[in-house]
Order: sequence, then C-alpha cells, then structure tokens
Amino acid sequence: MNSNNKAVSASEFPIALFSLGLPILLAAYGMNGSAAPQNLAEILVAGLAVLGLLVEPYRNKQAPIFPLWLKAGIPCVLLFWAFSKLFTPLLFPLAPSLPFLMEIRPLLYGLVIVLWITNFSIPKPEHFYFWASWLAVLVICNFLYLFLVTGLTAPPNLFGNAELTGPILLAGLCSTLHEPSKLKITRLLIFTGIMCTLSRDAGFAAVLVLLFFGPKGAIKKTILVLALVLFNFLALASHEMTFFNPNDLPAYWLWFSILDLFEKTPSRLLIGHPLAAPLPLNIPASIWELWHKQNFAWTGSGTYIFHVTPIWLHILTAWGIAGIAGASAIATTLSIKYSSDTMASLVTAVIITGFFSPLFYSPATGIVLIMAFICATQPAVRSFKFE
Repeated sequence: MNSNNKAVSASEFPIALFSLGLPILLAAYGMNGSAAPQNLAEILVAGLAVLGLLVEPYRNKQAPIFPLWLKAGIPCVLLFWAFSKLFTPLLFPLAPSLPFLMEIRPLLYGLVIVLWITNFSIPKPEHFYFWASWLAVLVICNFLYLFLVTGLTAPPNLFGNAELTGPILLAGLCSTLHEPSKLKITRLLIFTGIMCTLSRDAGFAAVLVLLFFGPKGAIKKTILVLALVLFNFLALASHEMTFFNPNDLPAYWLWFSILDLFEKTPSRLLIGHPLAAPLPLNIPASIWELWHKQNFAWTGSGTYIFHVTPIWLHILTAWGIAGIAGASAIATTLSIKYSSDTMASLVTAVIITGFFSPLFYSPATGIVLIMAFICATQPAVRSFKFE
C-alpha cells in the first residue's frame, strides 16, 4: 500500500475518485439510512469531464496562489449548479436518443480519460494498486463485520456491490504484476479483498490471473484454489445456501431469454437488435421489483439493450457476432502488441467478469479499467514479465 506521493496527483485523481471516493460516498448514504442517487457515478464522471476542461487555462501558470483543484473546482461547481437549474429542462426533447447515448458510453468515458491524461499524464501501476489496496481494506472490514456480527446473512455491499468493487480490485491486482518481487503483501491484500466481495466471477478471475501470471510454486497455486473454494462456500452461506445470487437473477434470466430469442430468430445473431426498439421479452413478476431497482431508466417501457448489463451478452445482443468478433480482435491486438503480464491479466479478468458485469458500460469500472489498459501499454510496464 505504499505510495511515493504525499498528496493525490492529478493523473491518479480519477482512480482515487472511483476506487475510494465513490465507495465511501455509497457507504455514507447507506449508514445514513438513505439510498444513494442511481446516477451518482455518472454525476462524478460528468464532474470529472468539466474539471478536465477547466484546468487547461490554469495548469501552466507559475507560482499559483491557490491550488489547482480550488481554482478549477469552484467554476466546476458553479457550472453544475447552472446546468441543473437552467438547462436540464431543455434536454427532455432528446429523450428518444437515450438508447443511442447509452450505447456509446464506453466511447464517452474514453474521451473523458483522453482529456484527463492529455492535461496531466498517464497513471502508473502504483496508482491502481495503492487505491485498490485501500478499497480492499474497506471491503475486508465490511466482510469481517458481517461475518462476526450478523453471521454473513448478506454479501458485503456497504461500499458498493461486487459489480463495482470486483473489477476495480482486479485492476489493482493486475497492476501488482508490474513489480512482482516487491508487492507480495499488497497483492495478498487485494486478493483477499476480491475474495471478500463474495463475487464468484471476480474471485475466479483473480485466481486464474495469479495461476497464469503470478508467482510460481505449487504450494502458492494450491492455496489460491483452496481460497476460492472457501470463499465460494461463504458466498453460498450469504445466499442461504442457494447456488444463485438473488441479485444476479435478472442477469441469469437475460442470458437464458436472449439466447432463446436468438434460437427463434437466428438472423439477429448476424445483425443484432435495433438499439431504439425494446426487446420482445416479458419480465417475470418474480424479479420485477429487483429489475426496476437495478435498471431505473425506462423500466416501464420495455426491456431495451441498455438494460442488458453483462457486457458480452450486451455486445452480442446489440451488434451480433460481428460485435463479439470485434471485441476479440481488440483483445488479441492488445495482448500481442503490448505483451506483458499486466496486459494479459487485464484481458483475462475482463473476459471472465464480462459474463455478469457491465465493465466498460459502467461509469466507475469503465473509467478505471480503460485507464488501466492505457497504463499497460506503456513501455515501462511492458518490460516486466514473470519468468
């Protein structure tokens, strides 16, 4: 958990914001007994974009009297206030374009990141594992409290659900492969945090990453597998010994329903489904309340593609086989052109967790993961590989 900086640098600020800031905000809402705004992460991304635009006039001045975050932050707050009061009503006519805007979310997050790293610099691996370590500490504390006080009757979601914390912790774990000999404790801490999320896909991804790209040794690999088995059993205990996580029921239903839809209309496998049209699916009454809670936008108007959160199913539904082929081509290109244990482990983690997580279509995980991939393309990162 060591960091050479005494203060948060500008290049790592987005990582700190979504790895620690957002989880703490979610915990504050939860401990206050109120629900966090559904679009809290989107608000933070928008604020990050505005802040990135406003820092340009200030960042090159000599001997600043006020810190950069204050000079740019105050206009950012004022701009947000003016926008919410004056311009939000003007956006209502654009509502029909929502499905298209939701589909280009990864591109929008990528543009925000390009804006940020252009103004400042590309983050380093230590930024990812430093903030992931602190998130791991919070998740572990939440897990221990539930385990010792309540008997682990529910997953540790105080600092966000596993769809949020799992991928962020995985990005931190993959970044530790940059310097394997120096980061054993940090790697163990983050790995424990991933296990404590009780996310089966994130846990499996973490074990697979360390088995393939982590330190060698039969004893270490055996311990990894045993840890996965143990925490999977604890996950069953938190779900009343049922194999299916109740919060994942909408995802399971989507997988079965959409694959059945492809079986009935094979042409959709080639061309995908129209973005602006609802899918011909009827949400079962048994999961309607949970569905509405997880998908607060347009839930009364049908099931749209942006409601399909697992990224691989989402891409297949929206773009057909061509979308999956394109994603595979990108993953292959990154793995070959920027070959390193960090890059290979990131690709592996995304492939596994993408079956149940939105990843690049979610604001927090999208920002962190895209920045992690950009970091992994740097020559200094690519020079490290386990022998």
